[in-house]
Amino acid sequence: MKKIYTAIDIGSDTIKFMTGEALNGKVNVLASHEEKTKGIRKGLIVDPNLAINAVKDGIKELRKKLGINVDKVIVTVPDYNARFMFVTGEVDIDNEDGIVTTEEVNKVIKASVYAKLANDYELVTVVPLTFIVDNENVKEPINKTGKKLGIKAIMISAPKKNIYSVLSVMEGAGLDVVDITISGLCDYFEVRNNNLDKKIGAIINIGHETMNVSIFNRGKIMNTETIQLGGINVDKDLAYMFNINVFDARTIKEKFASSHKRFTTLSDTYEVKNTAGEMIKLNQLEVSEIVMDRLAEMLRLARKQILLLTKQEISYIVITGGLTEIKAFKNLVYEILGKDVIIYAEDTLGIRNNKYVTAIGMIKYFIDKMEIRGREYSMVEKNEENLLINPNNKNKRDKIGITKIFENFIGTKED
Repeated sequence: MKKIYTAIDIGSDTIKFMTGEALNGKVNVLASHEEKTKGIRKGLIVDPNLAINAVKDGIKELRKKLGINVDKVIVTVPDYNARFMFVTGEVDIDNEDGIVTTEEVNKVIKASVYAKLANDYELVTVVPLTFIVDNENVKEPINKTGKKLGIKAIMISAPKKNIYSVLSVMEGAGLDVVDITISGLCDYFEVRNNNLDKKIGAIINIGHETMNVSIFNRGKIMNTETIQLGGINVDKDLAYMFNINVFDARTIKEKFASSHKRFTTLSDTYEVKNTAGEMIKLNQLEVSEIVMDRLAEMLRLARKQILLLTKQEISYIVITGGLTEIKAFKNLVYEILGKDVIIYAEDTLGIRNNKYVTAIGMIKYFIDKMEIRGREYSMVEKNEENLLINPNNKNKRDKIGITKIFENFIGTKED
């Protein structure tokens, strides 16, 4: 069975769609697409109908690239007011051989969160810290023998309104949600390595309207917070200072500005019309000073947020997100946060841009989640797998029926 998964990362600027195949410990990108966000502001659904249309348009393009149906997806939900709770659970290993199976693993995960959710909150996921078989800590409990299986884990929950608004949009777009997650959790699964897995640190993901700061302890997410600043604030600063529209400001930020004024040239200029219709000429230094001031403010706020989220000393900071693509960004980061900071660069074939970090991380997280639970799963049916190998046969395919989104979500998210 091929293991093929599709992720939808809902951003405030664009919605990222990605389908990947797990093969030999890696994720190969089969297709990706980004669709301009509609009906979503700062990660929250504000106009469901516009959001549904945006998702429909994006999934249509993804299907076109793949040549097959894509109906099952993993999707991010807003992490505003997300809660992180340390939980434990224990179940009897009551089969005849006393061997831990997937059934016991799923039972103990469910037992760890039973009756622990607030009334207005819904479960996002359970992140196992360790399993315990007869007082012995183990990472992979399946096939271990004993009488009791325990778990220590982090339960992540989010307000129901945040989750159900996203699920309603996916349902409206005709999609079957297999799993939900939050962006900070998935960012780590893309940037992680053996060194980071042993340390305490933070990931800063700078998006269009918001900036997420997440804390990790030996590879496990401990907390996350959203700061209401992003790339759009840089655009607005440029638009205000030079009396230009925000769309031109964004182009100037991405194609002309530098994150640090030290790396500019006075002779470099950019011509643009202001809102009065007059052609004006901007030099790179004056533009970059404005960009630099706002980015420096954002980095200092992120550093402050890290200190609020954990009292422990951190060993690393990883920065990612679309804004990191601006010229000389690392030079500003090193000046504000120090030279030990890692500026992550997404280099996976097919998605070489940091805007896709969360999307590919979603798939890697889901693969890890299935492995822990001892499940083999693919979001593409067998007949569609064959069409993926030979897309010329796509006219012969049988259409896949769509399961009701909420029934599937309730039944499979922690099975």
